Amino acid sequence: MLSILRKGLVYDNISTDIVEHDLDVDADQWSYDGKDVYRGSVDPVYISKDLNVYWLYDDNLKRVGLVEHEAKEPEVFKTLWIYDNPFATLYQDPSWESTGSTLWSKLSNEAYQDFLEGLNIHDEALKSGLLLVTPYMLVKPPKVYTCEQCGKKSLVSENVCPHASVSELDFSQFSILFLMKTLYFMSGLSQVRNYLRNSPALALRC
Repeated sequence: MLSILRKGLVYDNISTDIVEHDLDVDADQWSYDGKDVYRGSVDPVYISKDLNVYWLYDDNLKRVGLVEHEAKEPEVFKTLWIYDNPFATLYQDPSWESTGSTLWSKLSNEAYQDFLEGLNIHDEALKSGLLLVTPYMLVKPPKVYTCEQCGKKSLVSENVCPHASVSELDFSQFSILFLMKTLYFMSGLSQVRNYLRNSPALALRC
């Protein structure tokens, strides 16, 4: 999740499990965005950011989101929700959905066999000008390693020659496909795609 009140802050401890500091809390019921939820105690991790962050739970103590309050102005707050897929959760947009197509449908029989044998599929995609973007890459932009002699590109330094140059990954150089951990492709906000294509930085500011 990208914080709304603190640009650049990423809430990466995202799961539906109750957090440890809320285990013995007698939570009160609150209403946020028209949803009745139970609010835990202040998460100590974010106090240094001058934020009071509370995790939100449903009736079954399943974590469903968080609310971030300005510590000095508690009336100023924003609510973030956990959705069914990490792209929707990251950008707080439930319109992100599976295209129904998997990585396997894009691979030739040869590439599929190479993948099973441990070939880095991200590097293979780069050869054809295609960038497979995962949620993790949106949070922590990778570097690109390029060998000028053989022309190979990789997102992993160990996969190229020792003298390869390193640079920021320029998303505008590639066609982009958003890929889930389950290897299903996702479609989402067109403005996110456009931002990625036209900026060498990544979408933490979009």
